[in-house]
Amino acid sequence: QDGLAPSEGDPRFHQQMVFAVAMKTIRAFERALGRTVLWSPRRLEQKRKSDAAEPRDEVYQPVDRLRIYPHALREPNAYYSPEKKALLFGYFRSSAQDTGASWVFTALSHDVIAHETTHAILDGLHRRYAEATSVDSLAFHEAFADIVALMSHFTLGEAVYHAISKSGGRLDARTLMSGLAGQFGAATGRAGPLREAVDAKTGGVPDPTLLLSLTEPHERGAVLVSAVFDAFLTIYRRRTADLLRIADIRPDTGAPRDLHPDLASRLTKEAAKSADHVLRMCIRALDYLPPVDVRFGEFLRAIVTADADLVPDDPYGYRLAMVEAFRCRGILPTDCLSLAVDSLLWEPPDDGLTIDDIPGLNLNPAFVRDRAADKPSPLVRAQVAERAEANRDAVAQWLRHSDGNAEKWQKACGVIFNMKLFDGKAPQTVLRWPGRNRGRPDTTPAVEVHQVRTTRRAGPDGQDIRQLVIEITQRRRGFFDRDSQAEQDRDAKGPARDEDFVFRGGATLIFDLLNGKLRYVIRKRINDDARLEEQRDFLCVRQRLGTLGITYGGGAGHSGEPFAMVHRGV
Repeated sequence: QDGLAPSEGDPRFHQQMVFAVAMKTIRAFERALGRTVLWSPRRLEQKRKSDAAEPRDEVYQPVDRLRIYPHALREPNAYYSPEKKALLFGYFRSSAQDTGASWVFTALSHDVIAHETTHAILDGLHRRYAEATSVDSLAFHEAFADIVALMSHFTLGEAVYHAISKSGGRLDARTLMSGLAGQFGAATGRAGPLREAVDAKTGGVPDPTLLLSLTEPHERGAVLVSAVFDAFLTIYRRRTADLLRIADIRPDTGAPRDLHPDLASRLTKEAAKSADHVLRMCIRALDYLPPVDVRFGEFLRAIVTADADLVPDDPYGYRLAMVEAFRCRGILPTDCLSLAVDSLLWEPPDDGLTIDDIPGLNLNPAFVRDRAADKPSPLVRAQVAERAEANRDAVAQWLRHSDGNAEKWQKACGVIFNMKLFDGKAPQTVLRWPGRNRGRPDTTPAVEVHQVRTTRRAGPDGQDIRQLVIEITQRRRGFFDRDSQAEQDRDAKGPARDEDFVFRGGATLIFDLLNGKLRYVIRKRINDDARLEEQRDFLCVRQRLGTLGITYGGGAGHSGEPFAMVHRGV
């Protein structure tokens, strides 16, 4: 509106395009999450004073703005830079005749912009997701960014109308709606789009065994994207079945029929509404994931739990559609008795823990135990970040100096606050605070607080969900040699060795702000030796992944630009 006319030859329009799509993506996240999006903080290598609330060598500075460079690279690439806190878009000369242009600008691709913006937002939510801990962790970032870009197709009304009219109401064929970055794919020598959501490797038929053979991040992530797209198609078919019956149209048999413009318009609206619901389900699930070492099966549980919290009734079977789509592709949680929806829900803790145990929190009064406060005072992004940082320091101070029921919290979170209170023998490889106990032996484990954020979401039937989400993680030294691991784990007095890789545990705590109770703890225990063994095995053979796996890092010398090489030419 009131902007420059679309023009590939005008660099100013390139700026306008990339800004508009990035802002639309950010707004989609903020509407689904129920809060302002914050960017991943910048790490500063300096030391705090000894009496600081959270003494540590790594100090983080909030980032107010995400920078965008529409013409940063003269190459077929675009990526999010965690070091620069910026989106870098490339441009390159195309030799392919079917691209429609001699030069291809990735800053003009709706899919590429939404994909890279999602990387930045996801890094702000879960900064440890770009670390190599498993084949799923490598693929999740790519898959989730593709899901956002794919579902964003259905906000483009004219394109959706054209696809539905041409296909007789079907959306399950390979079309512009199911492909990502078509021009980029053609310009880099592919026969079609950069990636495809309709089970491209198996001819459109889900294969529950395919995931076992895939290790490359984009290929493995494509299975997750296909599952979400399949769930969207199921939901779309359920929402439009009555319209097609009234029109006496059966899209699953015979050649596609011409649709009346009014019917095509109605189907377009239902497609857009279905895609919007699926996208919000996926985005809301981000708050219900563990802060480290994410797995595809956990993403399914997070989708189901987050949706059940906000929308108890499921008349169109959205959650069942998700479960079935994941099951058909072999994406299964490892710790559930069945794939029934109620079995997939995260289990609430039974320790009676409440938010009142954490002193010093500065929460917006409109969020806390006050249903009448429906108009919280508006805050700009910098004020939101300032409040979040103050609350993060308050939680960090509580974790370090907590007593009383600290043992219950320690057990619930799966991390170690106090070695003496830990149930069982604590591994001595857990990172300690760097010698700032005022002359006393340093035995206090270090715990990192990533996020303390408030959310408020409204359901379709007037549901009012107000939550506080806290993310904490802990670091442990990992060794490729099992004997060295055992020796370092049990010996607190011997010489400490530099780790071969970093092993992390942590928990996402979700509080209900209307009653103050701890609603969920989604954790990865720091003393989980079975998971440590899995990560060791994965890292020992990661050369099978080639540079795409290695560039994500995961050891002491991990790359600061994990997405640069992953996106180059892919």
